[in-house]
Amino acid sequence: MNNEHKIILFTSIAHFFSHVYELTFPALAIPLMLSLNVSLSEVLKLSFLMYLLLGLCALPWGMVADRYGSRKILTVFFIGSGLGAILTALSDTGHSITFALAVIGFFASIYHPVGISLISLGVRNRGLALGINGAAGSIGIAIAPFMAGMLNWLAGWQLTYFIIGFLSIGFGITLFLVKIDELPVHHQDLPENSQDNFSNLKFFVILCVVSTIGGLVYRMNTIVLPAYLEFKADFLWKFFQSIEITRTEGMTTVAATLLASLVYVVGIFGQIAGGKMADRYDLRWVYLTFYGLSLPFLILMAFLSNQALVVTAGIYIFFALGMQPAENSLVARFTPGRWRSTGYGIKFILFFGVGSLAVFIAAWIQSVWNLSTVYLFSAGAVIVMISGIGYLIHSSRHVICRNVSERDIETFEKCVP
Repeated sequence: MNNEHKIILFTSIAHFFSHVYELTFPALAIPLMLSLNVSLSEVLKLSFLMYLLLGLCALPWGMVADRYGSRKILTVFFIGSGLGAILTALSDTGHSITFALAVIGFFASIYHPVGISLISLGVRNRGLALGINGAAGSIGIAIAPFMAGMLNWLAGWQLTYFIIGFLSIGFGITLFLVKIDELPVHHQDLPENSQDNFSNLKFFVILCVVSTIGGLVYRMNTIVLPAYLEFKADFLWKFFQSIEITRTEGMTTVAATLLASLVYVVGIFGQIAGGKMADRYDLRWVYLTFYGLSLPFLILMAFLSNQALVVTAGIYIFFALGMQPAENSLVARFTPGRWRSTGYGIKFILFFGVGSLAVFIAAWIQSVWNLSTVYLFSAGAVIVMISGIGYLIHSSRHVICRNVSERDIETFEKCVP
């Protein structure tokens, strides 16, 4: 296995786990509500610190990775978040669950600034690699809700966290024993060619503003979707009733989380499509196109139910996740190589940090109106994002935004603004 394949393999596994950690809790919101005997809005608030730290700690971890190397810090990601998952499994009160989830958030925040930076510096076909890596994350997004729902039905929610924790620690030990070369392969990231100035700072700031709003929309959808499907898409649960399953306790959650998983599976294909387009076309226009196409389906999710809702949600996820390779490639385009992990840390501290507020916003919207209104609020935010991307395209029109590797030096020379 060559060095690029090892980078893609271990960052993809880490991306898978990061989203499993992120989405296991929302899938268990209804069972936890019943177990703790509290309201749904109170259960959602238990995860606030986890999602907050998932964002706030991205920047410091990125700075640490720039200093000590990405492979070492990714090892800390696997082992630290695995221990947090085991601690969650041992928790039985609202306060202890909140603390344990916060431990997960602290260590899980490592992946995005560190793993994506490693890919952007160490893999030549950056867009496709980010698409493959994104697909691995989408598999985690897809598996987590159904896995959590099924294991809750079979043995309770604690077993889910035990399994995730032990597997994560195992991969961390494996990565510790593997050698990965972290030298840059992109011409513009090599020390003698690196543009270690801030000529692109304005474009990076605009991108961060857009991404921050995107983090709010992303988090609201992920925390609401399993419960939303449980309330508005009960056709699968009715099918289970028709075949006379003997044990029905928890089956409504199993049905809803299975549907959520199927919706997120579509995101895998969106990531691959977005990755291929990011290597072929102007990154800014790919970014704008995917978000623009997601908007009508996001609006429709507020009004549809049952099968139509599931299909519409799947199409929305295709575009909403498919934009990620272009967005992450733009971060690489607008940041110098030696500050790459820090650049991603800034982006993700905003994406996940501000996104954590979605826990309170969604809970407030649900208590004042209903869960459907969450999607209308999200649609308004996406309209603002599309306007921001349009401004980015206009203000950076003199820059050619393409992924350029060491093999494309002549093309690179044309990309310098």
